[in-house]
Amino acid sequence: MKKGDLLPSEEDVLRALTSDIWDGNRFGSQTFRGEGISLSRLAMYTVREHWRIFRRPGGVEKPPSRRLLKIGQINVGHIEKMGVEHDPPATLTVINDPLDWNDAHAIIPEKISRGLANKLRDALIIHDESSR
Repeated sequence: MKKGDLLPSEEDVLRALTSDIWDGNRFGSQTFRGEGISLSRLAMYTVREHWRIFRRPGGVEKPPSRRLLKIGQINVGHIEKMGVEHDPPATLTVINDPLDWNDAHAIIPEKISRGLANKLRDALIIHDESSR
C-alpha cells in the first residue's frame, strides 16, 4: 500500500491514548477532535507490537508530560459510518501515511467536530498494557 492510499473499511486501526488527553476519569474529545488524527494499522502489527512502536524515539511519548496510557482500537468502516450518520453528516476517510518511526501510520485527514470526536472515542475498544 502506498502513502495516500485509502485503507479498506474491513481494517482496524489503533489510536494511542496518552496522558495529555486524560482528565483523570476519561479521555477527552481531543482523542479524535481536529484534523490529521494519527492512527496505526493493526493489519501490520499486533497490539503488543504497537506498545513498543508507540514508545520509540520520535513516537507518541514525550516524557515526562506525555505518556502512553492505553491503546484504542476501532474499525475503519465504523469510522466512516459514524461520520455519515452524524448530524451534520461528515465524510471521514483513513489514509495510509507511513512515518520513519512507524511504517503502519495512517491518518484521518478531515477535520472532526467535538461531538463526532466524542462518539468516535466512545466507540473505541480499549487495550491496557497489562492485557497485552
